[in-house]
Amino acid sequence: MKKVITPLFAAVLLFALAAGAVQANDAPANLVAVCGCGMVFTPDTNTKYIEYEGHKYACCSDGCHEMAAKDPATAAKMGQAAVEKVMNMSHMKLNVANVMSVTETGTQAMCGCGKKFTVDGATEYVKVEGENYACCSHACHEMASKDPAAAAASAKAKMKAGM
Repeated sequence: MKKVITPLFAAVLLFALAAGAVQANDAPANLVAVCGCGMVFTPDTNTKYIEYEGHKYACCSDGCHEMAAKDPATAAKMGQAAVEKVMNMSHMKLNVANVMSVTETGTQAMCGCGKKFTVDGATEYVKVEGENYACCSHACHEMASKDPAAAAASAKAKMKAGM
């Protein structure tokens, strides 16, 4: 079963990540953290941390803490990779009208041209009536920019048809 991040959870996660919560200062001060194993969790007073190069990394369980303590450099690298993965799942995906799904493998959107694609850092958008529509390529963005309303209508129709 695919895991889906709800928009509210994604918004809280994005806010917390932007605020630096993943490299925790004190356990109860953070709303959310990402363990090196990839688990997103809420730290509490029982949360254990490892420290590497002046940064603290929260561990989601005693087992993760034991493993991380054996090799803090690798644990920190894994923690940073896990944060990047979570960020890729959540950033730029909020308030995008043509998103079909948000899973642990990425965000899938339906372009007005009919192509399903993964939203990433290079994705360009057009805005129509306060909603953002992701475009699958620069060429599609150029076409959609000529008539954003038609591009949005096309994306909606293709999403409805389940293309």
